[in-house]
Amino acid sequence: MMAEEGTQQLPYVRETVLKKRKVNEDWAVKNRERKAAKRQRRRDDGKGAIKRPEDFVREFRNKELDFVRMKTRLKVRKLPPAETLNSKLVFAIRIPGTMDLHPHMRRILRKLRLTQVLTGVFLKATDATMKRLLVVEPFITYGFPNLKNVKDLIYKKGRGFLDKEPFPLTSNDLIEKALGEYGIICLEDLVHEIASVGPHFREASNFLMPFKLKCPERRRLQMKKKPYKDGELVVIWETVKIKSTN
Repeated sequence: MMAEEGTQQLPYVRETVLKKRKVNEDWAVKNRERKAAKRQRRRDDGKGAIKRPEDFVREFRNKELDFVRMKTRLKVRKLPPAETLNSKLVFAIRIPGTMDLHPHMRRILRKLRLTQVLTGVFLKATDATMKRLLVVEPFITYGFPNLKNVKDLIYKKGRGFLDKEPFPLTSNDLIEKALGEYGIICLEDLVHEIASVGPHFREASNFLMPFKLKCPERRRLQMKKKPYKDGELVVIWETVKIKSTN
């Protein structure tokens, strides 16, 4: 018996796996450096760019046209009461760019925390929220997620804020430190609070960073200010592919 225990192999990691990990880490570092250099190059190129007068005129007309369309939508479209909706939880995704947005719409998008393209947030379906979504309808798409969708998003792409610093949701201790006063001490409690739109939904939603999503591989999003048909709710999970960031 003692001899068998003495001959047991210690846990180890194969050399090929270690080499693969090192290659992946080196590739990730180089990829980050390449993207950072590309962003800096774009910023430098944009500083010296000269815009023609007709570009300013076109941007101004687009902003004013968006504002007029927004007023028309608010007058023509009659929103149903929030109590009659199928779900109290809404997931909204930002789709087009931010170049020629009217200041009023930019302000609404900032309140919804949808300032970047292909980011998504959980919202509570209230009358005020649905009105805001109607105001910025050409720039977003939204739908009603179920429990499985909420779990996939939070488990795979969830990141939180603690002392104004983002961190991945890999430790229940950090979640308890940030939301323990509201009775949320682990990842399961956070999922339950979001999915059920509990009494501390606002704190839990603000704790989560906007989810950074990826374009679908088969059918890419068209970044155009073209609203969807009236009453059509886009199936978010077929449009945006949820992938693990690990």
